[in-house]
Amino acid sequence: MILQRVKRNDTMDIFQYTSYKPGAKLVKLSPPTADGKLETLCCTNVPGFEQADISGYDISFDAKQIVFSAKLAENQAYGLFMLTLDDGHVDQIPTDPMRDYVSPIFLPGDRIMFTTNAIVEPGAPQHVDEYERGKTIQLGRINLDGTHEELGPRNLSHRTAPSLAADGRVIFTQWDHLGPENSGHLMFVNQDMEELREAFGKEGKGASNSTLKASEISPGRFVAIATARNRTVNAGALVDIRLGTKTVAADGSVRADTDMSEATSSYNILTPDVPTDNSPSADSVGRYYDAHALNAKEKPDLLVSWADGPVESSYLEAGGKAANFGVYLYVSETQQRRPLLDDPEMWDIFPRPLITRTAPPVVGSAEGFPRMFGTTMFEGQASLGVAPLQPDGSWLATVPANVPLHLQSVDKFGMALFNEPVWFSGRAGESRVCGGCHESRTDTTVINPGITQAFAVGPTAMMGDVPRANRLASAADLANENIITVDAQNRTTGDSKLVGMAWDKAIQPIFDAKCVSCHNGVAGPANPSYTITDVATGASVTWTFNLSGTKIPLTIGGTMIESFTASYFSMAGPDMEQIEKGGLMVSGDFKVYMSPENARGSILMQKLNPTQLYPNPDASKRAFDLATNPAHSGGKFTELTAAEFYKLILAADMGVNFYARENNPHSSTY
Repeated sequence: MILQRVKRNDTMDIFQYTSYKPGAKLVKLSPPTADGKLETLCCTNVPGFEQADISGYDISFDAKQIVFSAKLAENQAYGLFMLTLDDGHVDQIPTDPMRDYVSPIFLPGDRIMFTTNAIVEPGAPQHVDEYERGKTIQLGRINLDGTHEELGPRNLSHRTAPSLAADGRVIFTQWDHLGPENSGHLMFVNQDMEELREAFGKEGKGASNSTLKASEISPGRFVAIATARNRTVNAGALVDIRLGTKTVAADGSVRADTDMSEATSSYNILTPDVPTDNSPSADSVGRYYDAHALNAKEKPDLLVSWADGPVESSYLEAGGKAANFGVYLYVSETQQRRPLLDDPEMWDIFPRPLITRTAPPVVGSAEGFPRMFGTTMFEGQASLGVAPLQPDGSWLATVPANVPLHLQSVDKFGMALFNEPVWFSGRAGESRVCGGCHESRTDTTVINPGITQAFAVGPTAMMGDVPRANRLASAADLANENIITVDAQNRTTGDSKLVGMAWDKAIQPIFDAKCVSCHNGVAGPANPSYTITDVATGASVTWTFNLSGTKIPLTIGGTMIESFTASYFSMAGPDMEQIEKGGLMVSGDFKVYMSPENARGSILMQKLNPTQLYPNPDASKRAFDLATNPAHSGGKFTELTAAEFYKLILAADMGVNFYARENNPHSSTY
């Protein structure tokens, strides 16, 4: 496959995308030799596309479809189109007709990623770049049928030329401009456009000012164009980028190692004579527009687009010329080019083998810390302690400085009665006082010492300044059921040691010890089921209540539902925002058993009916009327301890999160 575009010299910097000249074609060269047969697949032979300009394309994993970006007339925007190869039929993918959609690539799960100048913030104008004042383009994705379009976060400048790697991540070029920084660097992002990470060039180790159009040679190794930011007609030298070492598994397969990163990167210029700045290139040296690796040899063989001569826009403009890119086989070992196709009136670019390829895994950010603490979308929370309420309704506590805080009033069972719905914080030594809902918004609220009983008693020290090593961290500590006791003053103690409710460390041991013998995922009265269905395709998955710690990822039609443990998924339920975005429907006996920040209203707590915790533990007193809410143990099973009740209560009232500081997967210590 080759894209042919009418020759031009108006591309300005390497990030611009609106250059339009009618007459572009997608062609097939078979066999891929200089004397092979050239066949036009699209689009001068398709009614209504005679004046089309095609800016980029990608081949589906089964090699049966081509997604491409095209502009059909001068007064239109670039849109997305799908070419079916067996019959030559072209369908337009519905997008905003007033916005440009370019650089499409196929994603696993029947989705397409693209870059666009569509606006991710409703009502806000899109940014324009710092020099050409072009509307900046950001990443987005959409289903093949045009449904569920999602736009990624904006960069101040452009993000362009995405390409899919074997590990499922997307590599692309980002224009970084702040003060003296003015260059294009390679970045990684997950398919859901989250977890943005540096790939190459940001740490002063790049081969040039900008690195463009990266495509994978092998895991952790990419071929790209090393060039200046502008005046190079989007072309430059070929660079072989290696992001680190590689690991050979026991079965002989090679995988990207964990140390593959920009910090361990290196590069090798495959075309040493080609300028990497924006100076004119010499005759017979020229510049390369793009490259695709055919193998992973030490000196790889590449399909390339190359133009001879100066290939520098101002130099070409002065001579009334345009670069002439043709397709070649580049043998890196000998630095020789073997011509395959060179139409003197066209740019022959983006040569790609028309073959099937293995789709990488669906890569999202549903599992991680601290981007997403669980399915409920609540921020990560930790309990710093409980300050007792004095008879006059006052209380006082010392809390860590510069830390976001919010308040909950709790009853004698430890369950929240009211959640303050906003975060606040204070500097070291600052006093924060509530002056009432109708306090002055300009005056300082002052309460003199001695006015309230809490001042006479003194503040309760919270956990914020206790070293992490002194908190409960290990699974054994978090499973300790004797930590909640009564001290000499008949007060509940040990509760302040329960800070973050790390699901697998604090909550799962309770289920393992007391619950999984019945609630084991086997459908029946003790384990109700429900179904999640993709309305568009009819694909579905059925979930059965299961309190085991088994990690079971759920995917429907390429949409990752969750990848948490079975117990967490059963208690918290799926991310309903993700269900809505994915066009999914939930049916059957679906219940959310733990309500975020509402332990008292949670089905789980009403079934368990916890015992009293404050001012001291009392197993004879229950939170709910036993006549209407008999204890779930019913005298047949071992009852939960005060600590176990409280852990479940905290897990609910702190947002029903899976991750906490105590099980941060990106830290070797808790």
